[in-house]
Amino acid sequence: MAIVLVLLIGLLVFVQTSKPEELNWFPSYSAKAKIPLGSYIFYDQLQKKTDAQRVQNVTTPPFEFLIDSVGDGTYFFLNNDVSFDPSETKKILKWVGRGNTLFVAATYQSKKLLDTLNLELATFYEQNSFTRKPLLNLSNPGLKRERPYLMDKDLGSSYFKSLDTANTTVLGVYDRMRDQDSTAIIEPKVNFVKVPFENGFVYLHLFPQAFSNFFMLEDDNSDYTAGVLAYLPKEKTLFLDHYYKTGKTYNTSPLFLIFSNKYLKWAYYLLLIIAVLWVYFEGKRKQRSIPVIRPRPNQTLDFTRTIANMYLENKDHKEIAQHQINHFLEYVRSAYTVSTGQLNENFINTVAAKSGSEQTEVKQLVNTIITIRQQPAVSEQQLIELNTRIENFKAKN
Repeated sequence: MAIVLVLLIGLLVFVQTSKPEELNWFPSYSAKAKIPLGSYIFYDQLQKKTDAQRVQNVTTPPFEFLIDSVGDGTYFFLNNDVSFDPSETKKILKWVGRGNTLFVAATYQSKKLLDTLNLELATFYEQNSFTRKPLLNLSNPGLKRERPYLMDKDLGSSYFKSLDTANTTVLGVYDRMRDQDSTAIIEPKVNFVKVPFENGFVYLHLFPQAFSNFFMLEDDNSDYTAGVLAYLPKEKTLFLDHYYKTGKTYNTSPLFLIFSNKYLKWAYYLLLIIAVLWVYFEGKRKQRSIPVIRPRPNQTLDFTRTIANMYLENKDHKEIAQHQINHFLEYVRSAYTVSTGQLNENFINTVAAKSGSEQTEVKQLVNTIITIRQQPAVSEQQLIELNTRIENFKAKN
C-alpha cells in the first residue's frame, strides 16, 4: 500500500513539473515585477530619463508621508486600485491646493476624491462583441496619433460616466476594437482628465495597463505612456508611490528561491509528503501514553491586586498616575502607530485624526498628562481626573 502511494505521488510530481508554466497576468504594477502587468520597464525608463535628484520613492502611506513638511512636486500613484480613505483624501487635496500636482493611474479610484472633483465612473461593457481589446489615444493634437494605440489583450476597464465640463479638461479617450480589422475609435469614452483644485491640479487616468511591461513593449505604445507623462511638471520633485501596490515590491518569504523554481517547489512538496507519511506510520508503530501535565495556576491577577493595594495604602498617587500614563502611551503606539516621544500639537492632531476623537478632548488629556509629569506629587482628585479622561478616550475608540 505504501509503495503504491509513493508511486502515485511520484507520478503526480512528474506530471506537474512537465507542464509548461502559465503566463502570470496578475496586476502587480510593482517596480520590480517583470510579469506582463508589472511595471519594471516603466520605472526603469523613468529613473533613467529623469534627473535622479528630482525623483523620490515613497514607501509610506500618504497620510504619514504628508504629515512632515513635504516640498512642492507631483505625487504619482499607479495601481489597479487606489482608494484613499476620507482622511487621506483630505490631506492629499490640501497638499495639492498649495500648488502641487496629484497623478493617479488606476482602474478603481477613491470615491471621496471623485465626489470632490464632481466625477463619476462606470465600467464599459460591450454586449454585442466578445472582443475587449482596448484602443487608446490622447486628445491633444500634438500628442494624438492617427492610428490609436492598441492593448492586444482582452481587458476590462472603466471610464468617466459624468464630469464637470466647466472645470474638467479631457486629455485622453479609449474604445473597444469592433472587429479584428478595425482599429478606429468609433465611440470615444473619456479615461484621462485634468481637474484644477485651488492652486494645484489633479490628473486621473483610468487605464493603468498603459504603464505595464506588456503594453510598453508592444509596437510604439511607449509613445502613449510618454505622452501621458508629458503633462506632469518637469521642474518639480516627482514623488513615486510604492505603498499602494497590489504586488509586493520585495520578497518576504525565505522559501522564495524554492517556490520560484517549479522543480525545487515540487521536490519540497515531495519531501513534506514523505515526512508526513513517515511520522504517520512511525507513530502507529510506536505509540506511547502521554502523561497529563497540569498547567500551573495563573496568579497574575492576585499579584496585580497585591501591588495595587500597596500603592493605595502608601497613597503614592504619583507612581500610580505614572503607570497609567505609560499604559496609555503604549496603547496609542500600538493602536494608532503614533510616536509618543513628544506630546506636542502634531501628536494631538494625529491622534485625534486617527482615533476619530475630538481635538479638544485629546488636548485636555495631553495637558493633564504633562501637568502630572511636572508635579512632584499628585492629589487623589488629579488621579481620578486622569483615569476618567483615559477611560473616556478608550471607550469612544
